Amino acid sequence: MAVTGAITQPLRRRIGQTGFRPVWLAALAGLLCAGPLIAVAWLAITGAWTDYLGHIYETRLAGYLWNTVIVGLVAAGLSGVIGTGTAWLVTRHVFPGRTVFQWMLALPLAMPAYAAAYGWYDLTQAAGPLSMLPTVRGPLGAGLIFGLVFYPYVYLLAREAFAAQSADAYDAARTLGCSPFQAFTRTALPMVRPAVAAGLALVVMEALADYGTVSHLGASTLTVGVIRAWAGEGSTPDAARIAMVLVTITFLIFMGERALRRRARQTSASGHRRPFQRQRLAPLAGITAALICAAPVLMGLVIPAARLGWRALSTPAATGLWQAAGHSILLAGLSGLIAAFIGLALAYAIRTQTLTGRASARIASLGYGVPGAVAALGVLIILGGFQGWLDGAWRAMTGSPFPLLLTGSVIALLFAYQARFIAAAIGPSESALSRVTPSLDAAARTLGARPLTLALRVHWPLVSSGVALAGLLVFVEVLKELPATMILRPFNMDTLAVTAHNFAADERLGQAALPAVLLVLVALPPMVWIARQITASQRQRDAIAPSDAFPGLAE
Repeated sequence: MAVTGAITQPLRRRIGQTGFRPVWLAALAGLLCAGPLIAVAWLAITGAWTDYLGHIYETRLAGYLWNTVIVGLVAAGLSGVIGTGTAWLVTRHVFPGRTVFQWMLALPLAMPAYAAAYGWYDLTQAAGPLSMLPTVRGPLGAGLIFGLVFYPYVYLLAREAFAAQSADAYDAARTLGCSPFQAFTRTALPMVRPAVAAGLALVVMEALADYGTVSHLGASTLTVGVIRAWAGEGSTPDAARIAMVLVTITFLIFMGERALRRRARQTSASGHRRPFQRQRLAPLAGITAALICAAPVLMGLVIPAARLGWRALSTPAATGLWQAAGHSILLAGLSGLIAAFIGLALAYAIRTQTLTGRASARIASLGYGVPGAVAALGVLIILGGFQGWLDGAWRAMTGSPFPLLLTGSVIALLFAYQARFIAAAIGPSESALSRVTPSLDAAARTLGARPLTLALRVHWPLVSSGVALAGLLVFVEVLKELPATMILRPFNMDTLAVTAHNFAADERLGQAALPAVLLVLVALPPMVWIARQITASQRQRDAIAPSDAFPGLAE
């Protein structure tokens, strides 16, 4: 180990000292991704004050805050129960369909929350086939939709945490007379609390960032307030100030999750893990477990998609849908490629183990907790200021205005998407790169490989699947993104998300159905691949238990 460390430490330093400089690229990427948030904060402090903010404070701010709290709590409660319960079932039990449900339970992430809201509202409204149920609307309805669509965040993290646990504590509780449920609540559940908390934080942040769902269901949250201040009143500084309230709430959630994770202990005292023996359920219990796992997939994906599909078949299609689909795929594809490249560069920066590299990755990841409307507002501030500077310089030289190339353009959209979703690309790339051992780098350097050759010929074949996973994650997220696209898109560049929202806002749900269904159809194949890759990766990690790999530990 000492010899390996002596070799690899100079290697890491040399990577940063030669032509391939991931640390400086990471620092630039971090600043760019954090730029919109910094711009919004600056405008909130320095912008001109108007009477609109006082009017909002007196009339609507309390309602915005109350709806935001209800939506977040309902979404967190439902997703926590579904995600944790299904993760426990598939990791610790054997029942019909378990191997399929392992990856299928992640598929509701392919369903945009606003599309699920369209489907469930249409099903439960007065003239709908499920009108005997309460109508899905208001903050409770929005929280319900978010719980059904975003629970996979909790499920994926809880499943990995359950699979990594040792069986010692659970078996000891059973030996002392605890029932299976008591042993679960007293041993297994407390040990996965950090993973569940991280998943719940993601759920709440996604719920607070949403605009399409809450606006359609009549649950005006702070995100709706940001859009109204910017679009309705034309007051960008006041929109920035409302946005900072939302960012503060998101930051407190993020810090609370981090504090909980630091205090929790997930490792076993013995330093190794004794794998669980999955319990084979009796036939009736197995069928019940399969139905429990099928229910969230049906409610979060299949039922709303089927309803929208039926409405799409029974309603004449609107014009321009294929162009909107092409715009969606183009923007999502470009964003995925750019994010995969930046995410890999940030992963390399983390690998150098320098303070600059780690700090840059952290700064770049801040945007994931920022709602799309806030990111779009920040991009408008940055590019608007730069456009104004270019226009002034151009007028001084030519006497004519500079063309409008930045704000309201594809450049602005791609900027906002990277600021919003680059964190989703960092994790898979870092995970893939961490599996490349430093000794492999040392061997390649000994044979004369330069850093760029090392990255292309040695690292790339080993990390390409992780980079593809990162790009596809961003692809799916950009497909579903509504507020940033709605604010920044060029006038002649509607996407499927914007088209569906515009029809739904005009109470033309039948015409909103087809673009919503097309969104799901485009997002579902990459999401299936992502879910299966994550499941396969976990199976590989579990294939060799620590006690099998190091027999001396088991003795």
